[in-house]
Amino acid sequence: MKSESRQSDWLSVIERVTGDPVLYELLKYCPLDILRSWQLKQFPRGALVFRQGEICEEFHLIIKGEIDVFTTADDGRKYSQARYKKGDMLGELEIFEQRQYICSVETVSDAALLVLAREDFCRWLALDNYFNQKILQAVSHQYYQLSKKAGEDILYSLHQRICLVLWQKLLQTGSNTPQSIVINKQQLSEQFAVAPRSINRILSELREENIIAINGEQIQVIDPQRLHQHAEH
Repeated sequence: MKSESRQSDWLSVIERVTGDPVLYELLKYCPLDILRSWQLKQFPRGALVFRQGEICEEFHLIIKGEIDVFTTADDGRKYSQARYKKGDMLGELEIFEQRQYICSVETVSDAALLVLAREDFCRWLALDNYFNQKILQAVSHQYYQLSKKAGEDILYSLHQRICLVLWQKLLQTGSNTPQSIVINKQQLSEQFAVAPRSINRILSELREENIIAINGEQIQVIDPQRLHQHAEH
C-alpha cells in the first residue's frame, strides 16, 4: 500500500514537471531514479518552511506560491531579503556542507514545494551537468541581487529608499501621472529593517509636502515629478 502511494506521489511530480515549462526547463535532464526521490509538500499561507539556524538537510524547489526569505535579529525584528516564486530554489547555498540556514523561509500564499534529500541532490549534481549550470546561474543571480540591495541600504537614506519604492510602484501602473497605489507598511518595515513608525514618519513628511495623500494602505501620488526627485536625491 505504501509502495503504491509512493508511486502515485512521484507520478504526480512528473506530471507537474512535464506540464509546466518553467519546471521542465530546470528538471528536463534529471535522472529518473532521482526524479522518483522528490517529495511534494504543500504549505498553507503563513507557514514556516524552515527556520534560520537549522541545519540544511534538503533542497527545495518552489512549484507554486510566493515565499518570503528573511533574517531575524536578536530583538525579533525581521529583515526581508527577497521574495521567491515558482522555479526558485531554497537551500542551494547551505546544503553542500550541511550548514545552518542563513535565513528563515515563510509562505506568503498557499505554496507547494518539491523537496529532495541532500544525498540525492549531490548525486544529481554529479550526473547532470545541465543542472550544474542552472545552480551556478541561480547562485550568481542571488549574489548579485543581495549585493545590490546591500549597496542601496548603505548608500541611500531611508527617505530615498521609500520614495524609490513608491516611484517604482507608480511606474508599474504604466503611468508617471498622478495615480493611487497600494503599499504594505509592515512589509516595507521588514524590507528596510526599521520600525513601522519610521515608515509612517517619512510618509507623513511626504504628505505634508503635498507629494502624496494617504488613505490607510492606499497612497495617491499627487506630484510624481517631485517624488522622483526625492528618490534620486
